[in-house]
Amino acid sequence: MSLRFEERVRRKEKRREERMGLGVAALPLTFVAHVLAVVASILVVVWTVNFRGGLAFDSPNKSLIFNIHPVLIVIGLIVHGGEAIISYKALPLKKEVKKLIHLVFHAIALGAGIVGIYAAFKYHNESGIANLYSLHSWLGIGVIVLYAIQWIYGFVIFFYPGGSPAIRRESLPWHALFGLFVFVLAIGTASLGFLEKLTFLENSGLAKYGSEALLVNFTAITTILFGVFVVFSALADAPPAPAADDYAPI
Repeated sequence: MSLRFEERVRRKEKRREERMGLGVAALPLTFVAHVLAVVASILVVVWTVNFRGGLAFDSPNKSLIFNIHPVLIVIGLIVHGGEAIISYKALPLKKEVKKLIHLVFHAIALGAGIVGIYAAFKYHNESGIANLYSLHSWLGIGVIVLYAIQWIYGFVIFFYPGGSPAIRRESLPWHALFGLFVFVLAIGTASLGFLEKLTFLENSGLAKYGSEALLVNFTAITTILFGVFVVFSALADAPPAPAADDYAPI
């Protein structure tokens, strides 16, 4: 494959990415998303540690096992997944560097999501609670399966061994669209999870207007807002990447 042909492919991919933009700069939106990611991460840790007693994979207090679930889903799956999505829009880095960041952050998100779901199953099994009876649990399994499919497809087509330029060119918009769909589905599923857990706690005597109930609701709202700004950032215009003299598609 000639360097001239590779350059034409690169220009076509760049034009396609530009057409996917909204005409608004992504950088300010990514900054807001970063701040919301930090706030959501702090809130979910404060909730599980200060109000729910901490985290543990093995404990006589089975609630500590469950606490791993929201922490890994919010910080792992949603925050890392969202940061992976906006990695192409946050900094004017070379495309190959942004692609690697995107791949690694999604891998962390997928791994954290799997462990987080395992923690929920472990909590249910050791507490004598049925599995997969709620809409939240059904959607959660669907999200992690779709996330895994998306990551594997992206790895094979865009990273290694890599598809042909034509396949990558045609796959890119569908890969981006499907990725946003899975991310939005993850945000919705997490919101259902917050609602479900808070309802259980309130039915067990938790004050409906108490500090913990307010904290859970604020955590959910912050997580939703993070998702909104991730989607906005993904649809906005990326900063220009530095010119690369030795561009080689991977």
